Amino acid sequence: MSRISLSPKHAAAVTAVLGLLSLFPPLATDMYLAALGDLAASMTASHTAAEFSLSVFFLGLCVGQLLIGPLTDACGRKGPLLAGTALFTATSVALPLMNDIGWFNTLRFVQAIGASAGMVVGRAAVKDLYEGQRAAQVMTVLVMLLTLGPILSPNLGSLLLGAFGWRSIFATMALISGVAFVLTVTVLPETLPAAQRKKRPFAQGVQTAKQLLSSGKIVTMTLVAGSVQGGMFAFITGSSGVLQGRFGLSPIAFGIAFAAIAAALIIFGRVNGVLLRRFSPAQILRAGLPLFVVAALTLVLVSGSANLWVFIVPLWISIGMVGLLSANAMSITMELADAGAGMGSALLGACQFAIAFTVSSCVALGGTGTALPMTLGLFLPAGLATLLFFGFANKASAPEPAQTAV
Repeated sequence: MSRISLSPKHAAAVTAVLGLLSLFPPLATDMYLAALGDLAASMTASHTAAEFSLSVFFLGLCVGQLLIGPLTDACGRKGPLLAGTALFTATSVALPLMNDIGWFNTLRFVQAIGASAGMVVGRAAVKDLYEGQRAAQVMTVLVMLLTLGPILSPNLGSLLLGAFGWRSIFATMALISGVAFVLTVTVLPETLPAAQRKKRPFAQGVQTAKQLLSSGKIVTMTLVAGSVQGGMFAFITGSSGVLQGRFGLSPIAFGIAFAAIAAALIIFGRVNGVLLRRFSPAQILRAGLPLFVVAALTLVLVSGSANLWVFIVPLWISIGMVGLLSANAMSITMELADAGAGMGSALLGACQFAIAFTVSSCVALGGTGTALPMTLGLFLPAGLATLLFFGFANKASAPEPAQTAV
């Protein structure tokens, strides 16, 4: 596959814009976590119904990526990205106008479809521009930029909640996405040449998906990547109920605690960037996955503790391991997808958020009386990722491009 060449300055700007676009999902989930109680009260709904707006959003991200993935392979990366960004902006304007939780959750599903465009195009564009360890390094940068959302969003959301109420949070999302739309128009190049595009996006998308899913390597690594990310969504869904409900943190204190835990993603992501100078993504996964399982198991064992610090330390390490492992699993998966990068990105994202929807729904239904639903939501996906990776170690550790239709 021929690749376009970017100057170092332009490449850095492109990475930054792709990182901003990837922020849409964490902005749309983490910014309003502290406001779930207020949102539920304003709509005369239960806290579980409000938490379900997170699960619905994850489901929308799953469906949206399956729709947008084939379009990016047929129409190029930039057009579908602009359409998705516009949809996210429009729904972010409409959400504060809702007074019924049912309509609110429906719009959240649509908002997620728009948010999915940045995720699909971000991964596909990295594959268009780079390969091998360089692709893993750039993917790590995107993941690190992505973590700015969980770090900044809860505190920004808490401040907006205190000053203007929960509806201002979604108005702020609309403002940020509007800026991202302008930057997309002015900064991002089209990374998929016209000669490499597919003429029948959905028919060929289905064909490409069948070919990708026929590869045991791709299926294994897609499930590994999705399971690693699944633990993060258990934390996102359950954190408000556990930290505010069980440990009694105020909205501001919750925002600070959430940001401190999410900072582990950046710290461990930087460690991953250093490790990639000496080790392959598969080698890092082989060493890191067992540590992820141990940290998550420790968290389950201390889930009944009344001491916040005893609970926070293994939680911090567990979330950090997501930052260490996820970019490596994603880069291996995208390398395997080869010419079907758009559909490969869509399948990867769909798997991630299908797992996220399942984990998030189970955590929400588990209630806020105990931390166990959230901690199991971290441990079980970590265990699944480890079993899959080592069960198919010989297949997963030596990527070979899939033969996909053009």
